[in-house]
Amino acid sequence: MNLNAISISILLPALAAGLLVTSTHVPLGMQVLARGIVFIDLAIAQIAGCGVLLADQFGFEAEGIAVQIAALAAALGGALLLTWTERIWPDVQEAVIGVVFILGATGSVLLLASNVHGSEHLRDLLVGQILWARPSRLLWAAPVYAVVLFLWFGWKERLGRTGFYVLFALAVTVSV
Repeated sequence: MNLNAISISILLPALAAGLLVTSTHVPLGMQVLARGIVFIDLAIAQIAGCGVLLADQFGFEAEGIAVQIAALAAALGGALLLTWTERIWPDVQEAVIGVVFILGATGSVLLLASNVHGSEHLRDLLVGQILWARPSRLLWAAPVYAVVLFLWFGWKERLGRTGFYVLFALAVTVSV
């Protein structure tokens, strides 16, 4: 095996992952900026991370579908919570998002407190792993991103606030 083959086997999936993430995060990110809720991606990702850690506490396989479902369920729950808080407290939504992020981070630390490998899990949650993206994961992420983009560009007006938060939670969860 030569060095070029190794480089391509690492860089090509990372490039594909970067392009996939960019395809959804740019259009949704423009909406984030328009709404003035800049840190929503961090809060939703942190909540999804709590879902992953909770699934781990219940003994589910780290790369299994149950963990992905737990992450998505947590992210969707967070998205619906933020939809509600935006309706109730629109003037302080960014502060609410910050509080949700801190609560998610605190929940993660508490879930990891009794875990022998807790620091490794926390590092994996906080640090992106785009360089080590696996092609098998990209194969199921690409159709999800396609659906997100189809719904966003096709039905943006009909989706409203709740639809935006749900699509954003889905895109962020698949990204992490």
